[in-house]
Amino acid sequence: MAVHRKNNIDLVCSIAELSGLFEKRASVGGFLQNVVDLVAQHMESEVCSIYLYDEDTEELVLRANRGLAIDHTSEVRMKLGEGLSGLALKELRPIRVGRASANPAFKSFPHVHEDAFNAFLAVPIRRSLKRIGVIVLQHSRPDYFDAHDAKALRAIASQLATTLENAELIMKIHDQGNGSDKRQNRGFRRLRGIPNSDGIAFGKAVVLGHRDELYASIVEQATESHDTIEDFDRSLRESVDQLEFLQREVTQILSDVATLIFDSHLLMLQDPEFTGKMRSAIEDGTPASQAIIDVVQQYVALFAGSGNPRVQEKVQDIQDLGYRLLHNLVQDMPESGSYADHVVIASDLYPSELVKLRAQRAEGLLLVSSGVTSHISILARSLGLPMVLCKDDAALEIPNGTRMIIDGFEGNIYIEPTNDITQKFQRLHYGLLHAAHEARDVPLRTTTVDNQRVMVQANINLINDVTPATQYNAEGVGLYRSEFPFIIRNHFPSEEEQYLIYQRILEPMKDHEVVLRTLDVGGDKQLSHLSDIEPDPNPFLGFRGIRFSFGHEDVFREQLRAMVRAGHRRKLGILFPMISSLDELLKAREVLSEVLQELADEGIQHNPAPRVGAMIEVPSAVDLVSELAACTDFLSIGTNDLVMYLLAADRTNERVQDMHKAHHPAVLRALKRIADGVGNRISTVSVCGGAGADPWMIPFLLGIGIRKFSVEPRQIPVVKDLISKMTIRESRRLVSKLLSMKTVAEVESYLGTS
Repeated sequence: MAVHRKNNIDLVCSIAELSGLFEKRASVGGFLQNVVDLVAQHMESEVCSIYLYDEDTEELVLRANRGLAIDHTSEVRMKLGEGLSGLALKELRPIRVGRASANPAFKSFPHVHEDAFNAFLAVPIRRSLKRIGVIVLQHSRPDYFDAHDAKALRAIASQLATTLENAELIMKIHDQGNGSDKRQNRGFRRLRGIPNSDGIAFGKAVVLGHRDELYASIVEQATESHDTIEDFDRSLRESVDQLEFLQREVTQILSDVATLIFDSHLLMLQDPEFTGKMRSAIEDGTPASQAIIDVVQQYVALFAGSGNPRVQEKVQDIQDLGYRLLHNLVQDMPESGSYADHVVIASDLYPSELVKLRAQRAEGLLLVSSGVTSHISILARSLGLPMVLCKDDAALEIPNGTRMIIDGFEGNIYIEPTNDITQKFQRLHYGLLHAAHEARDVPLRTTTVDNQRVMVQANINLINDVTPATQYNAEGVGLYRSEFPFIIRNHFPSEEEQYLIYQRILEPMKDHEVVLRTLDVGGDKQLSHLSDIEPDPNPFLGFRGIRFSFGHEDVFREQLRAMVRAGHRRKLGILFPMISSLDELLKAREVLSEVLQELADEGIQHNPAPRVGAMIEVPSAVDLVSELAACTDFLSIGTNDLVMYLLAADRTNERVQDMHKAHHPAVLRALKRIADGVGNRISTVSVCGGAGADPWMIPFLLGIGIRKFSVEPRQIPVVKDLISKMTIRESRRLVSKLLSMKTVAEVESYLGTS
C-alpha cells in the first residue's frame, strides 16, 4: 500500500490557479499539459492523462498526457463505458485498482505501451451530472495509489471541471477549424495572433482607414430622395444629437479618461469650413452623399499630412464623422454609435482612440502591428475590450462587413466562422459570464491554512475597475496608476479634474486604504501632446517616473494637491514611482510637505498626514531598501519593472519577452534581499506587479514574509483562493529550496513550469 506522500493542499491550490485558464497566455493544449505535468509531479505518478468527453461522438478523447509513449494524443479514443476510464465516466465514480491489466474492464492500447503500468486511478470530471472527462494516474508499482490520492484527485477534478469543459469546447473548435468545416464553408479561415485582452468578440469587420469601401456601400443605398439639402440638415441634427448623447453617457462611466472625448467631433460639425463646404456643394447641385465624401476626404488628406501627431490622430475623428453623416443621411444608423456589432481592425491606435472605440460599443479589436505597448493592453483589459495582436498584414485586407470572432484568450481570429463554431463560442461566452458572476462570492478576509493573515488589494487603472474590485471584496487599493488620464487626454487634467477622479477611486473603498501612485510616464507610456519633450533614445532608462515629476514640478504639485484633497478623512497612501536613490525620496517628500503646508495656509480641507511610500523597481532601490524603509510608511515592489531592469529584458520587446521571468534566480535573490533589508517592517511591504498573481511566485513571496498583495480585480478570487490553501511553513521550505538553485532551468524543473 502506498504511503501518504505529500500535503495534498499544495496540489489542490496549484491546480486552482491553473484552472484560471484564461488568466494565462498559453494555448489550451499548453494549459492541459501544465495540468498533467503538475499532477504527475505532486502525486509522484509516472503517468497522468486527461481525457475529455466529446458529446457529439460519445467518445473520450485523450487530450494531454505525461508518461505514455504517444505522439498524437487525440488518436487515443474510447467509447463511454469502454475501458476503466470510460467506465469511471459512465458511472460517474472513481475507479482505483492495484493491477489494471488484470481487471476485465481494462482496455489496452498497445502502441502506447500502457501494460507496464499496474496501479490505476481514474476520477470522472463532471459538473453536476454533466460529463466532462476523466483524469487518470498510472504507476508501475502495484497498489501504488491510496484513498488519500483518490480524495486529492477528486478535489482537483472538481476545481477543474468548468475550465476543462471550456477547454474541450475550444479544442473542438480548433479541430473543426483545421478540418471539415473548411470544406463546409470555403469562406472560413483562421488567423493566429497573440492575446492581449481577454474575452470573446462577435461582429462584422470594420478596418480603420478603409472607410472608402464603407462610404461606397452607403452611397449605393442613397437615392435622389436622400440627397437634398433638407436631408443633409436632418443628418447633421441627428449626428449632433447622437454625439451629445454619447458624450453624456461616456462621461458618467469613464469620467477619468473620457471627458469631452467627442468634443472634436461636435466642433467639426459646427465648423462652417467643414459642414459649410458640404452645404455649399449641395446647393451647387452636388448630391449630399457625394458632398460629404468629398469634404471628408479633403480634411483627411490635410490632417494626415500634418507633422503634428495630435493633428494626425484627428484623421480617425474625421472619418468617423463622415461615416456617421452618411449613415444618418440614408437613415440606417443605430443611435448607439458607429461600432456596435463590429470588430475593429487597425494597424495602430492611440489610447484616446481605444477609449472612443469602447464608448462607441465596439465588440473587439484586432491590432495589426509588430508590437503593442503595455498601456494599450492594460487599457483594453480595464475597458473590457477583447483584443488580439496579429502580425499578419493580410488582416488589414479583410473586407468590411466580414463576420468575425475574436478569441482574446487564445489569440485566434475566426473569419467567416461556420454556424457550428459560432454557436460553440457563444456557449463558451455565456459560460464565462456565468463563471464571472459566481466568482463574486469572495470572502473579505484571507488567511493561510496555518492562520496567517494576508491582505489582497486591487490594482486600479481606470475608475471602471473600481466596481469589480468591490464586487470581489478587495481590501482596498494597493496601486492606482494615475497616468491614464494624462496619457489619454490631449492635455494635462487640471487639479480639479484630478480631484474628482481620485474622489471616485477613494469613496467606494470606504474605510479601506487607497494608494495613489504619482504620475509614472516614460518608457512605453508617452505623452505625445507635451511639446517640450524630445523623444528619449532609451525611454525605459530616461526621463520617466519621479524624474518626470521633478522636471515638471508644477504638474507634480497639482497632482499632489488633488490627491491629498481627495484623501480628506480617508486612509490615503501616496506612492512615488521609479525611486532610485534616497535623495529622490527625500526631495519628493519635501515637495509633498510644501504642498500640505500650502493647503493648510489656504484653509482647504485635505488629508494632513497621508502615508508615504516608494516603489522598489530598480536595482539601486534593492540595495538601498533599508534606508528607503526607514524614510517611508510603506514600500511597494513593482515586479514587472524590477524583473526588466534586473535581467535587461524589456517585456514589451517580443524578441526578449521569454527572458522576462520573475522566477529567475537573480530575481528571487533580489526579492529575498528586499525582505531581509526591511527586516521587522516587512508587514509594510506589498507586491503590486504581475508576480503577485503568479501561482509559482505566491508561495515564494509568502515564504519571504510578504503579507500584502495588490492584483488586477479579476485576479482577486483566484489569488485569495490560492493563499487560503497554502501554509507558511511549506512556503518557507520552498524559499530555502529555490534560493539554493543557480539556473532558470533548475527552478522551472522544480516548479513544474518548464
